[in-house]
Amino acid sequence: MSTPPDAARFSVLDSLDAGRYDRIGASWLTDRLGRFPLLMQGPMGSALMQYAGCEDVPAAYWNIAEPQEVIRLHSLYRAVGADIMLTNTFQASAPALARDGIGASMEDVNRSAVACARRAGTPCVIGSMGPCGLSWEEPETSEFRAVRAAYREQAHALLDAGTHGILLETFTSLHDLQPALTGVMDVASGMPVLVSFAVDDECRLLGDGAELSRACKEASGYGVASVGVNCCSLAAADAAVPLMARAVDLPISVRPNAGAPHRDDEGALVWEDLTDRFADACARWCDDGASIVGGCCGTDVQVACVLSGCLEERSPQ
Repeated sequence: MSTPPDAARFSVLDSLDAGRYDRIGASWLTDRLGRFPLLMQGPMGSALMQYAGCEDVPAAYWNIAEPQEVIRLHSLYRAVGADIMLTNTFQASAPALARDGIGASMEDVNRSAVACARRAGTPCVIGSMGPCGLSWEEPETSEFRAVRAAYREQAHALLDAGTHGILLETFTSLHDLQPALTGVMDVASGMPVLVSFAVDDECRLLGDGAELSRACKEASGYGVASVGVNCCSLAAADAAVPLMARAVDLPISVRPNAGAPHRDDEGALVWEDLTDRFADACARWCDDGASIVGGCCGTDVQVACVLSGCLEERSPQ
């Protein structure tokens, strides 16, 4: 007898023990989210890619092969004032790990990533989840159930390992978001679920061209705790924050990137230093309603440091 395509759905749900989730950490986030701006740590993937010979090493592999380096990066972000750690699991779903040739189990990769993030000592650790790479056409088909199960399994692994919520980030279409949100909500059991979109300078999703305001409203209908944008330009971020604040009554996150990288004389990837521009933009984002700020691909600890200084001036003493 053949195995049903969505068999994992039943095994995960049947073994779900939401009593293991870290509700105290989740409460820390929900109690503060929207009251005053919080700093989310900067990127892991682009930081790891800059090491010599590591450009093509999947970021998730570091959780197993070199966890001490993952811990070091988290600790640097924490040292400059990051309130929220973001696990090094953006591409650590089972399909993504198989695509990248990582033999360790999805559970082991995600569990190690959570342990690395928690070592930094921050009060809040959020599990990062990006698009899983599987395609589907119609809802309630075996393909849709397989995609939904992939998100469900990773979300459960992250929450069970000790994250205080889940961030679905860099989503570029509402089509991809549907199984992601349904899968995560299958196992969230009240833990915070945040969503972040990748948009162009016209504030349209990069994949399907949907208006950001529409995307935020659709995500809100699933009961998410926050909506936001990431891996966009600074100009897009400036336009997106007030747009999102008008569209939904939810905390807003904003984490632009540093643009496209170039290669230095030794062939290493280098991003433009936009530290001063991030410092100037932070005040605008906060004034326009941002609750979580940070930097995405190509930014670094220095950017996190200047954002931390900006937020410190706005935090209650």
